[in-house]
Amino acid sequence: MAERRFDEGGPSLADIGESSLLRALAEIARTTSGALVLGSGDDAAVWSPEPERDLAVSQDALVEGVDFRRSWISPRRLGARALAIALSDLAAMGAAPAWCTATLCAPASTCFEDVLEIQRGLSAAAIAAGCALAGGDVSSIEGPLVIDVTVGGTLVAGEALRRDTGRPGDLVLVTGLLGRAAAGLRLLLDGGGDLSEQEQAWIDAQLSPVARIAEGLQLVAAGVRCGGDISDGLLVEVERIADLSGCAAEIWLDRLPVEPSLVTDFGASWPDLAVGAGEDFELVATAPEAAVAALLQAWPVDLAPLTVVGRLTQGATVAVLHHEDGGPAPRPRTSSRHFT
Repeated sequence: MAERRFDEGGPSLADIGESSLLRALAEIARTTSGALVLGSGDDAAVWSPEPERDLAVSQDALVEGVDFRRSWISPRRLGARALAIALSDLAAMGAAPAWCTATLCAPASTCFEDVLEIQRGLSAAAIAAGCALAGGDVSSIEGPLVIDVTVGGTLVAGEALRRDTGRPGDLVLVTGLLGRAAAGLRLLLDGGGDLSEQEQAWIDAQLSPVARIAEGLQLVAAGVRCGGDISDGLLVEVERIADLSGCAAEIWLDRLPVEPSLVTDFGASWPDLAVGAGEDFELVATAPEAAVAALLQAWPVDLAPLTVVGRLTQGATVAVLHHEDGGPAPRPRTSSRHFT
């Protein structure tokens, strides 16, 4: 059965009212609340963390017209996407998800069933991630739809992946494939019609990202302590790591894990997608060169592959090179930052 699309009819939020809306949302959320002492329905949820664990907390918002368009995505898929993007920040810290909250700001004219579908998608994704939906809020807004998700997770005390623990000489590694979500976004912006199987896969990478939770946990278990997620693009994230770690970095284009079709379809602009653009939600980490061979050899085959793509160096800049010890490549255009 096809998923409901936005604005397919039915009563609006104005027709239903806040009390009925909150009851319906809470009923959906209760299916996820096994990890909570007290789930949604009261003024606050109650959660009892495990002893000797640190708490990681992050927050992400999706704004209609900026982060998504209704014509691109179903409400249920949007709910799942909102949670996956927030969970990626926990993956970047090497944390295991524990709970989340979701706030929805919507015009009164919004279809009631669309909001329930967003909640169903978010709740299903939460169950799959082992993450309890602890509650949230709703508000009327005279503007675009906004979904704001907060996530909390736990990790062994003192073992978080951090951006400030890289050292010159460390190798830079990434999970998975790069540039797929940005390719999908370009196709959506171009209209997204008459797609090949590969093009549809790129659109799916944009609309249905996967938070690399298991990969983050594995990096921490392997002793890696420096990392982040590629939400804003590889170049931006490596710049952040280099800046906070007080060093420089190199990115080697010939080592990047990209599909051959990305290069053939987008030609000379493919580094703009794989290096400069965001929303792949893969992980980037650094580790001492002496430890990398063992890390790669022991990497579980059922996780997203791990690839060496560069190195931290002495200095204060990030260089994009054609290959290790090679000359500089044209600097990829970054396209994932707000307010630019």
